[in-house]
Amino acid sequence: MNPIPDVALDDRLFFAGTAGSGKTYNAMGRVERLLAKRARVVIPDPLGVWWGLRLDYSGKNPSGYDVAIFGGPHGDLPLTEHAGALIGETVAGMKESCILDLSQLGTKAAERRFMLAFLTALYRKTTGEPLHVIFDEADMWAPQRLLDKEGESAKLLGMMETIVRRGRVKGFIPWLISQRPAVISKDVLSQSDGLIAFKLTSSQDRDAIGDWVEGQADKAQWRAIWSSLPTMDVGQGVVWIPGRSILRTEQFPGKETFDSSRTPKRGEKPKSAGALKPLDLSKLKERLSTVENEAKANDPKALRAEVTKLRGELDKAQRAPYANTAAIEQATNLAYARGEADTAPIWFKRGAEWAAKASQNYFDQWDMAKAIDGELAVIRKNAGAIPKTIPRLTPSAPPQKPSQAKPITPNGNGTLDRPLQKIVDAIRWWNVLRIMGPSHAQVAFIAGYSHKSGTWATYLSRLRSGGYVEERGELVLTSAGLALASEPAAPPSGEQLRARVVEKIDTPLKKILGPIIEAYPNALSHEAAGAAAGYSHSSGTWATYLSRLRSLDLIEGRGELKASEWLFPF
Repeated sequence: MNPIPDVALDDRLFFAGTAGSGKTYNAMGRVERLLAKRARVVIPDPLGVWWGLRLDYSGKNPSGYDVAIFGGPHGDLPLTEHAGALIGETVAGMKESCILDLSQLGTKAAERRFMLAFLTALYRKTTGEPLHVIFDEADMWAPQRLLDKEGESAKLLGMMETIVRRGRVKGFIPWLISQRPAVISKDVLSQSDGLIAFKLTSSQDRDAIGDWVEGQADKAQWRAIWSSLPTMDVGQGVVWIPGRSILRTEQFPGKETFDSSRTPKRGEKPKSAGALKPLDLSKLKERLSTVENEAKANDPKALRAEVTKLRGELDKAQRAPYANTAAIEQATNLAYARGEADTAPIWFKRGAEWAAKASQNYFDQWDMAKAIDGELAVIRKNAGAIPKTIPRLTPSAPPQKPSQAKPITPNGNGTLDRPLQKIVDAIRWWNVLRIMGPSHAQVAFIAGYSHKSGTWATYLSRLRSGGYVEERGELVLTSAGLALASEPAAPPSGEQLRARVVEKIDTPLKKILGPIIEAYPNALSHEAAGAAAGYSHSSGTWATYLSRLRSLDLIEGRGELKASEWLFPF
């Protein structure tokens, strides 16, 4: 008799057990049955141990299960931490089952980034057909205790809760596997339809599953099982599926495919995967390429980067001597095209403002304008839905040099107060760096303020009420604010930005932030960062310094430390 009936394989199951107890091995055996039934299965594998499904028991011949492997040393196709969304969209539309080997991504932060993007895209793009998702080491994706409550860990937990709670209507059938039931989110764990518990020695882990088993099982029978869990043999487990009236102890049979998860004994050389031949994934590669091209064509960030680059070129052209009205008209039309190139309404508005500014300045960059127009044609082609008719601004006479007079401000003195001027100038500093909508943290650092203070909120309220900064979201200058902004003394760069940031913090924070910046885009462990800075990573002082760096939005991560992305605008 099968320990788990075939009908229960479509339930949300939780496999628990200490290392070496057989939880992953026996979950693999149940996945074999899914594959034999032609079910679709996707397995995020942080340990790199599931590839054996492709080989028979001996490890010398193919198993007959054509499961694609993304990433890892046995992968048919490569995998990077930034490919999560792309792989998610691809997996959502493919018939094949697959393994996502995350074992070579390098850091837990990289694994979380991949999984968040992957699950988000998979959930959004799934077709509704049944899909088993096997979450090995599930406590990595849905921990009970969050250290990073505002970052990617919290978002990933939210995505896991969505899939486990509401994923059924979209075809998701999640299985969870973990050594430590006590450290998995109870909101996720409680949604399981059935439990398969192997050897568990920790009383906390037994209590974690006992709390919700006792509600539907015979209490006396469960107490006997609870006491027996620490002494279970390898491969022996309790199967509890209340919806199917199952509560029994079973000895699980061996699986049919190669045991790639087994830990080699002392002195034993691990078996290689020499018999593991690459699959013919030409159709899948074609699908992957199609999704990648679609993603690039519809990626607002990519389009926005192109638009800001062209704005920078327009900035240069605006400072050139006047040549003729034809060049001005061309530049004006280009400015409107920039508004076309990004589908977000805010950038359409910006396109009009740039057009107005272009019509008042001096140009002799006709050749450059033609080159820009060629680039914009490509952007417009890929920009998605764009209004068919956009008005063009054509000057009827040679433009005059724009007036240098500053508009009257609410306090009536013809200029902004110094604190407000510093903020407007800081936004313009970022604009010249080709960041047209910098964040509060970015602008505050250049202006010399804390973006979390009440004073900062007051200053922004005054700028918005005066019509110098747009109402919501990122800090974007209106045409009135742009007219008031002072140009940087010298064009800023990413290196200058980081140097300016380091210059504004005190010495202890500099010593810590320096090596973290140098490691970017990689993260550093607390131990490595502390050694580089000359501090003990286990001291209270260390925790205080990190808290200050986080409050300034200069670092992110809890388990590992990484410089914030805004410090690297290119």
